[in-house]
Amino acid sequence: MAYLHPVAARLLAALLCLFVGLATAGSSVAQDDPARLDAVKEFRTWFKKFKDEAQQVEAVMTLKGQECVPAAEELLKLLKHPSAAVQQAAFDVLATYHEPRTYQAWIDALPKEKDQTQVAVVVKVLGRARLAAAVAPIELAAQGPKVSAGVKYEAARALQAIGSAGTAGLLPKLLLDADPLVRLAAADAVGALKLKDAADALVGLLADDNWQVQSAAIAALKVLRPQQAVQPLIDLMKQAGRLQIECSEALFAITGMDFGLDPVRWQEQWTTLMGIQGWRIPTDEELAKKAESRRKYDALYGKTEQKKNAFAGIPTTSTNVLFIIDVSGSMDDLVVEVEKFQGYADRKRFTIVQTQLLQTLESLTDETNFDIVAFATNLQVWKGRLVPANVVNREAAKAFVRRLKPIGGTESQELAASGLGGAANLEAGKTNTYKALMYAFGIDPDKPPKAAATGADKEALKSPLDTVYFLSDGRPSVGKFIDVNEIRREVNKHNEVWRIVFHAIAIGDFQKEFLQALAEDNGGVFVDLGR
Repeated sequence: MAYLHPVAARLLAALLCLFVGLATAGSSVAQDDPARLDAVKEFRTWFKKFKDEAQQVEAVMTLKGQECVPAAEELLKLLKHPSAAVQQAAFDVLATYHEPRTYQAWIDALPKEKDQTQVAVVVKVLGRARLAAAVAPIELAAQGPKVSAGVKYEAARALQAIGSAGTAGLLPKLLLDADPLVRLAAADAVGALKLKDAADALVGLLADDNWQVQSAAIAALKVLRPQQAVQPLIDLMKQAGRLQIECSEALFAITGMDFGLDPVRWQEQWTTLMGIQGWRIPTDEELAKKAESRRKYDALYGKTEQKKNAFAGIPTTSTNVLFIIDVSGSMDDLVVEVEKFQGYADRKRFTIVQTQLLQTLESLTDETNFDIVAFATNLQVWKGRLVPANVVNREAAKAFVRRLKPIGGTESQELAASGLGGAANLEAGKTNTYKALMYAFGIDPDKPPKAAATGADKEALKSPLDTVYFLSDGRPSVGKFIDVNEIRREVNKHNEVWRIVFHAIAIGDFQKEFLQALAEDNGGVFVDLGR
């Protein structure tokens, strides 16, 4: 380190203090900026006059970039608004406010607040603002015999968002909580924060009664890589279902070995290794090399092991599957890559998809439970529940699929061109992607549930559905949300708890980045069938 003369050192220190002081002063000035205060004043005046939800949301968004204490107070009030869209807008704006002074009064009051709903809201806001100064008060607010599950759930999510486990050991305690949603959120946080001391508690969650909690525990153990998780993961792999894949990937991450979905081979090898004195799990660097080697091998030779079910070339071990298929008018269009689609009755996109789905239904194993949803502007639901893939239901499902056809396709367009717009019914043949995806979460956007500012959907833990195949040929064109980023945000928000794997399949000539991102966000595989 270069030597500084004492006088120069004192001068440098003075300059640094001056810089920090100016920065702080600037921050305070920004808080009291007349323009920001005026923006809040105008918001108060006009928001209460707006009755249309879209106007209300637009009004809330005007407070973005106007960070100050009064603005934050107005937004906090809106977190109890009856409209979920208004609540979401308020959360989105608050997430852009990061100055500690904005939230200082909330931080100070948090340990004294008795209203558990209010505590949960404040904890969620502080977490989304990623305020390190809020960690200790959040830990304090989430401990005690009278603390609600909602507060503990939001505390786990907040600590994960802030990137700090705190000093009170809260997260390991929450792994043992009586509420499964709290255990799930704690497992997510422990994995994200790499809390190795919580490994034993995570291993215990592999035997949890809720498969979503098990899934969260597997994901965290995949990151922490504790040796004591290997045998329980092998035991869990012996049970049928989607978790077999997750267990296999976690076992590879811990041991660096790859025996796919075969628990017998895993058990044999693990028993052998435990008999070798001095054996250890590979280091992170050694594992990275093994992972790269496996990636190259799979790319060169492909995976040869047998999978139970597959659609559009995407295999799954899941026994609870939902197929969501696009039947909008554009599915009546012809594919462009003729050579790629040989052997089908015709070159229509829907014919190709219909043929592949019929083949998939024929091959479903008996222990699989499934359902089918076709969507355009609205949904056509086959059963409305998962049913066993027995011989009767397979034949009934195939009959349903054979009856499907694109809505508002070529024939309808010809009718419209002839002036028979009513008969064409083109409005029914648009692409309501949001409504189709929300069906997996039991949500009808036309009949939304009561808005809840905090916590998670408890219905998620009652649902056995764990895998969705979603196929579409175009961008959303109708529905509550048509912006792909908003749809993606909504899916990700709900799927924090539902933990459904979404595989996405595209066909046709359109921008497919959304479907690829949808799959990547939610543990799935993206396949482009072609144009």
